[in-house]
Amino acid sequence: MYVEGGGQSKDLRTRCREGFHQFLKLVATSRQPKIVACGSRRDAFDRFRMALSINPSGACLLLVDSEEAVTHGVDPWQHVAQREGDRWTRPERAADEHLHFMAVCMESWLVADPESLARFFGQDSQASAIPNNADLESLDRVTVFNALRAATRDTTKGEFTKGKLSFAALGAISVQAVRKRMSYCERFVSRLTSEAQVQVRKD
Repeated sequence: MYVEGGGQSKDLRTRCREGFHQFLKLVATSRQPKIVACGSRRDAFDRFRMALSINPSGACLLLVDSEEAVTHGVDPWQHVAQREGDRWTRPERAADEHLHFMAVCMESWLVADPESLARFFGQDSQASAIPNNADLESLDRVTVFNALRAATRDTTKGEFTKGKLSFAALGAISVQAVRKRMSYCERFVSRLTSEAQVQVRKD
């Protein structure tokens, strides 16, 4: 599982892996995925592409931000092919189910579970600042971050910031709660579960 996130810092990449491991720990699979925190989205794509070329029958997934709301009817590979800043060409052996999005950004998943987020930040968090939109995947990055900062400004953990705090918060929210509200999370977890079961049968 090649993930966008963690920057160039060894410590942040470790925290990124830990956050995703904690987030996925309740997924009912027989084994947990190996998580590779790749830093930039381009590095994640390049490492995924290399892994797929070396072992085309291996189970590997690419998980990145969509950066922008995905147009209805556009599949993930079309989105990154058309998006300015990406213009990615789908690798020859890559299928639709290899590419997954964390909505516009990973932090979008945090606003999908305001209850767990409030428990993580403590009693002074302001849950009312979190958007209650039916379509959270349409929220842009600025809206998501402004909501998280407003909700956590007076907490003992301090105002929300991207990095250590965001990965710790990811590990504290419920994957099942996010799956219910975010279609791309549901798609990703369903595929992850399927891949894990296939690998166990092969073993």
